[in-house]
Amino acid sequence: MALVAPVISLLPVEGIHAKAQATMPSRSARTAGLIPIYPSDRRCSPLTSLYSSWDDVDGTKRDEPHSGVDGGRLGEPILAPAGGTVVAAWRANWGWGAEGALLIRHSKEDLGLQDGPNQYYSEFDHLRYGEIRTFKPGQRVERGERLASVYRPGGKEHYLPEVHWEVWAIEDESATRWSTNRHGARRWTNKTAHLIDPVRMLALNAPPRNDGRAEIAVFDPARDYRDFRGFTYILPCPKRDESGEDAPTPR
Repeated sequence: MALVAPVISLLPVEGIHAKAQATMPSRSARTAGLIPIYPSDRRCSPLTSLYSSWDDVDGTKRDEPHSGVDGGRLGEPILAPAGGTVVAAWRANWGWGAEGALLIRHSKEDLGLQDGPNQYYSEFDHLRYGEIRTFKPGQRVERGERLASVYRPGGKEHYLPEVHWEVWAIEDESATRWSTNRHGARRWTNKTAHLIDPVRMLALNAPPRNDGRAEIAVFDPARDYRDFRGFTYILPCPKRDESGEDAPTPR
């Protein structure tokens, strides 16, 4: 039986990246994001601002619905949600200051899907450029591989730590173009791109509940992922011991 592709909740992007302009109502998230349910035997570093939310990490209100998810504590590792290929690692600026950004392409095969879009992009923002500058276009990354660590928007200390993660469905990768945004930094555009709630891609193996909550999958290096669909969590989820406390981290 054919596997079901994830639901896409946005109209096509008209060649503009999410952070290229201050307000973009024509491509803002319209559907409420799913609420992650973390495994009870794990103590996961939580997401702090969800897809389509109007609430920022610091509790302030956004100018438009959130185009991805935010989360993480300063210095925590960011893990690849699936196997894929590096598209670019670059010096970005979305208006908060210079920072690093990383773009990874995942194929349907990488995600265990048979139907749906041909490619998916994962974009990670608010990184230290020095941590990602060695990534080269075409370089292969594997599920669970450490990509970078949680930093701050623009590297500014008055912003709370977070990694911003966007997921895009890409119908035609050849339509991806690079240009310069109004802050003088690189940006990509693709007229066939659609935003997807990252939590939906973390929950493809268990249908979301009627109340919008979804059980997410965390990365386990001992697991065989050949029959797995979608993404695994990008932040640490250490196991708890029998007392409910965090189990010691293997060294």
